[in-house]
Amino acid sequence: LNYLPDAHVHYSSCLYLCRPGAGKSTVSQAAVQLLGDGDGSNVCIGKLNNVDEFLYIYLDLDVCVPQWMKDNFAKGMYPTLAERFEFISTACDYVSDKLNSCENQSGNKPLVPIISFSFVNTDMRVEFRKRFPHSEWILVDTSKDLAEERILSREDHFYKGSGCISTDDTQTDGGDDPITKATESSDAADVDNSEWEFKPVDYPHVILDGNDEVATNAQKVVDVIQNQLLNISS
Repeated sequence: LNYLPDAHVHYSSCLYLCRPGAGKSTVSQAAVQLLGDGDGSNVCIGKLNNVDEFLYIYLDLDVCVPQWMKDNFAKGMYPTLAERFEFISTACDYVSDKLNSCENQSGNKPLVPIISFSFVNTDMRVEFRKRFPHSEWILVDTSKDLAEERILSREDHFYKGSGCISTDDTQTDGGDDPITKATESSDAADVDNSEWEFKPVDYPHVILDGNDEVATNAQKVVDVIQNQLLNISS
């Protein structure tokens, strides 16, 4: 999990996979609180047993969702493949900019970005893994029914649950879209994922039980981070 874009900073990223409503933001924010005194909104100093001092930052990619897309979600309209490609490219740029801005504050300390987003679609995962190939992925494994129940209980969030349609139901073959070419495991019958179903994960990842207590899963995330930091220092 060593990602070295230059000779000065080690990046050790933790990203989440889950259905919307699975509890990733709650778990990740709880994990951040266990890393140090800061909330991760800016780069913070982290301290864990048996590892050297490190830096961490919490990035929620929901901030990258444009207002028009939020409005469509609220109306029950999901983004098309092309729209998702544009979004995830922008989100990757956002992460890169944030990480690069931390470089001057690093003092050669390892940096741990905790990145929260559902990554429902295979194509978005492919693009993110291309840009950040050494990240650790964490699946918050929650049933569809429980996720829907949690969605209904939250307030002021743009995502209102499943049962919606794509903004372009006619796009099924993907054409020459670069994500289509890159995603060999995409479902050919519905490459646009117009039903917005959570796609199976076909690469290594850590699994958290979404039915467990938040504190239990948060500690498991911290354990993952601690192990990766130990690998960096060894």
